Amino acid sequence: MTRSTFFLTPLLLLFASILHGVLSFTNEPPGRDPISIDKVRAAERAVSLTSDNFDELTKGKLVFIKFFSPHCPHCKEMGNAWNELADYYQQPDNNKNEDILIGSVDCTNSPAGKALCARFKIMGLPTILYGDANFGGVYLEEYRGDKTFADFQQFTSKELVPKCNAGNLDACAADDRVEIESYIAMGYRELEAKIKQMEQKEKETKVFYADEFGKLQDKYNEHLAEKTSYVTRVKDDVRMIKEVIALKG
Repeated sequence: MTRSTFFLTPLLLLFASILHGVLSFTNEPPGRDPISIDKVRAAERAVSLTSDNFDELTKGKLVFIKFFSPHCPHCKEMGNAWNELADYYQQPDNNKNEDILIGSVDCTNSPAGKALCARFKIMGLPTILYGDANFGGVYLEEYRGDKTFADFQQFTSKELVPKCNAGNLDACAADDRVEIESYIAMGYRELEAKIKQMEQKEKETKVFYADEFGKLQDKYNEHLAEKTSYVTRVKDDVRMIKEVIALKG
């Protein structure tokens, strides 16, 4: 091996390594390369939530949370509308009590983003959850409406309001509050027994109304038969009268 070849070999190996990296990068499917993914993440203007900060940032808040992936076409389609909603609620006039939080969770962000998506059993993307974030988000429900800013804003103005539950008794009507407080005063065994009692009552109610519906159905069939018989008899009488008129003529 000549001296020049000895020095060129490491340079050629280095160049081949760089070339391989560049080709690997540029051969990624559109939108899935690292730069595109970073741009999507950086464009998010909603509060970024992970398993590390979720409980702290959402405590006492009414939330509207998007679970997404930077690769997901449908997530990208709603991206501008979501950012517009986040900007809207960051305006003091639109969030006077600072109790509404618009958040985003990147389900591909390891490990904290993925962990939060697993915690809420997110199966498809995008998924949007909303509601009272107390008690770790047990009250959250899935949003199934359209995904424009106007739809988001209209929905949140109506739904992101304090609602009666065990974590927010101040929003309850007097009767509801008394009932919830009676449950709070119970022990675990009493609560479990209460659930079983109510589930049994539900079953009995379904059986009762199924039986009542059957009776109503029988009665309906009886009246339907009577009506059919009467109508048939009337038609026969009319036909006979017309025949008599024809004979008289």
